Amino acid sequence: MISLEIPDIKKKLYLPSDLSDCDAQQYANVSELIYKYQSGEITYDEFRVLALYRLLDMEPVINEDDEAQIEKMANIYIISHQIDSFFTFDEDGKKTLKQEYTNNPMQIVKLDKVHFHGPSNHFDNVQFGEYVDGLHFFTEYHETQDLHYLYLLMATFYREKDPKALDDDTDVRVEALTGRIEARAEKFKKLPFGQVYGFFLLFASFQKYLVTAKLYWQGKEISLAILFDQKTETTHQPEAIPGLGMKSILYTLAESGVFGVLKELRKESFWEIIFRMYDLVKRDADTKAKTKK
Repeated sequence: MISLEIPDIKKKLYLPSDLSDCDAQQYANVSELIYKYQSGEITYDEFRVLALYRLLDMEPVINEDDEAQIEKMANIYIISHQIDSFFTFDEDGKKTLKQEYTNNPMQIVKLDKVHFHGPSNHFDNVQFGEYVDGLHFFTEYHETQDLHYLYLLMATFYREKDPKALDDDTDVRVEALTGRIEARAEKFKKLPFGQVYGFFLLFASFQKYLVTAKLYWQGKEISLAILFDQKTETTHQPEAIPGLGMKSILYTLAESGVFGVLKELRKESFWEIIFRMYDLVKRDADTKAKTKK
């Protein structure tokens, strides 16, 4: 958080330093502005000023005194440079949005009095099958820039609460059925766009995290980097996220019978499958190394 002192109103305000600092409303608001900036609807200077107002929950006030208004806007413009902390800048000044978070600030979204529950922090409650479906929509959006894929992506993960679920269940959402994704996607077109694009940004950040994640499993630190090659799954952006070819892996694991048939495999925990994949790849690498010796 960035602390801001406003002497005129004798008030201290706190400005998020990047997306990971935002609460649910701030996250949705600034995500919408990020989309507008990235799509060319607004300039970067406009983005900074609008983001400052949204993040601090301020409304523009027109002062009848032109001189006072000019001075006020000049101060706002200077303070808006703090929004630069949402990006990294290379030597040429090229901006890259910071996406280094896996916490989900929008775990529940409300639409027409219905609560839709999404992924928990670090996607701990996600099933492998829904992740595979979501990755497909994510890459399709990269390829086509068709907004419908953003709604399909969100509809894959956000579902109503299962009436049979208890509040302390790991996942309270109804079963992930692919046949209902399209219908939910249509409903979600009534959501504030910032929530929809915000989830896309979260998914992208989670993908980046997976590539270099170092986790502890059975008392040992493991790096998931060995699961990923350096080729991208999409040609739309050169910095797109490396992928695992998840759909083919899904079928391969189903054929092996390790986790049961395809339908059962889709219901398995995403992280359980990832750790199992790591174990298989590591064993294979160790076997090849021994063979060479």
